[in-house]
Amino acid sequence: MKRIGECCPVFVPVTPQRKTEAEAPAFENLRISPLRNTVLLQYLAKRGIPADIASEECVEVHYSIRGRENFSVGFRSRSGGIELRNPYFKGAVSPKDITCIRRDNGNRGNDTVLVFEGFMDYLSYLTLKRGFPIPDCVVLNSTSNLPKAMDVLKSYSHVRCFLDNDRTGRNATQEIIRQCGKVSDMAVHYMPHKDLNEFLMARLSIAEGQRKREERKNG
Repeated sequence: MKRIGECCPVFVPVTPQRKTEAEAPAFENLRISPLRNTVLLQYLAKRGIPADIASEECVEVHYSIRGRENFSVGFRSRSGGIELRNPYFKGAVSPKDITCIRRDNGNRGNDTVLVFEGFMDYLSYLTLKRGFPIPDCVVLNSTSNLPKAMDVLKSYSHVRCFLDNDRTGRNATQEIIRQCGKVSDMAVHYMPHKDLNEFLMARLSIAEGQRKREERKNG
């Protein structure tokens, strides 16, 4: 990811009660920088994403909405749009599009691609598979973008779907199965969790509980 500019230390949540979705025209004074802000990194850490992975894959985006300054974790799309997330806010800077991540694992043979609904699931996969080779990936940034991804997915001989365990995710997976060649539905591996990030957080919670029990036992 390209890093531009410098970080701002001030955090002003848009809505303290719940996340809201912002329309792209509402964003003003957009500024993009490397992801370094501790508030955002702590937010991602609470969702199980290490700082090094987050900083490599994401950016920090500062902007104004109706005159209020804010900032979020940003994840770029292939068309120059940016998905935005912080603890209180969910939105996107247009154009809304998919993200394609090409990886050179030493044996370039476009045979397998992984598909994720959102970038938090993509980051979760990288966390779970740290140290292992990662195939090419497509992040839909919304299942509504699936038609935009089909030509990309069809260029691979094997598609592995890491979509949500809900009706929308299952319908998207079935559409990929209908249009593409060999498709694996990977969502069964993280049931009963809704998505891959929820699965990651559950695993980390179990590991933390085991660590504390060992500390009490040895202490």
